[in-house]
Amino acid sequence: MPIFNSKKRLNELKQNIEQLSVQVAQLKVENSATQAILGSMIEGVIAVDKDTKIISINPAIEEIFKVKKEEAEGRFLLEAIRNNDIAELINLCLQNKALISKELILVWPVQSIFQVNASPLFENDAVSGCVVVIHDITEIRRLERMRSDFVANVSHELKTPLTSIKGFVETLLEGALEDKENSRNFLSIIQDQAERLNNLINDLLELSHIESKEVSLKLGDLYLCKLFEAVVFGFKSKIKKKNIEIKNELADTAIIKADKEKIEQVVINLIDNAIKFNKENGSIRIFSEDSGDRIKIIVEDSGAGIPEKDIPRIFERFYRVDKARSRELGGTGLGLSIVKNIIELHGGSVGVESTEGLGTKLFFLLPKDY
Repeated sequence: MPIFNSKKRLNELKQNIEQLSVQVAQLKVENSATQAILGSMIEGVIAVDKDTKIISINPAIEEIFKVKKEEAEGRFLLEAIRNNDIAELINLCLQNKALISKELILVWPVQSIFQVNASPLFENDAVSGCVVVIHDITEIRRLERMRSDFVANVSHELKTPLTSIKGFVETLLEGALEDKENSRNFLSIIQDQAERLNNLINDLLELSHIESKEVSLKLGDLYLCKLFEAVVFGFKSKIKKKNIEIKNELADTAIIKADKEKIEQVVINLIDNAIKFNKENGSIRIFSEDSGDRIKIIVEDSGAGIPEKDIPRIFERFYRVDKARSRELGGTGLGLSIVKNIIELHGGSVGVESTEGLGTKLFFLLPKDY
């Protein structure tokens, strides 16, 4: 009988060991899956106990706060991650036993905007800790600001000529129409403002079309020297009016694979800018430089140049160095933004070099074998 019981107990023990082995294996699989999920998340995840000691962090947190997992785990939150805002959010979550969500601007180790969600962990109906999920929304906020600025800029750009048109029309209707000399002047101003509106709308539509990335490029061999010559010829009267000397130093052999119509837009905008913001009796030089697998095309003018603080923003939509002068000259503030988008669509890049008072070099780089 004792032998039988011993065998029975041994079998039961074996079964228990087998069950435990299966459970351990399952736990390992689940733990591996959890670690894989946490590791692949772009959001940062911190798990702390009720005393705010770190249980676990994922790679995103290591990257955000420049800490190592092995050094952070087991330490109090503020010892490993020195951020009072997150610590306060965790304490609030543990005290209220509820989800706490807040947008935080972190200035160290990098300046970013985060959406932080702290959720309590429960064990036997008691709070045992907290899980914090940190989502970087810096880019979202940047795009929202860009969208808001864009709407404000478009509204302002449209309102200015419309106000002018409305004012002169009202003046004409109130009796100025009978004054032939002034009425013709008023009508000429209305025509100019209407043309400005038309140019602005056309540029907005063009920019929207290019930025949609749905543009199909018609690539072909493009002779840059001939293209610049044709564009310069189209500005002949403006060049003559300001007595500007043009030097086209591009070689006849300067050929790229590109969309002729799109690159022509680029050239028109660059030459137009070089003429508008040039001085009387000034000069424009068009030349190229070899940049390895790319060709660099430069349009250099002898104008007033660009202040250093404005250079980083020169290719932004509606950004103008001299707002009043640019509007007076008929600019929409979208030309260089269109240039940038077209060149990037061709796999190239744009840039500017300028010294205030000494002129400006606007340039673009395109692959030789695009």
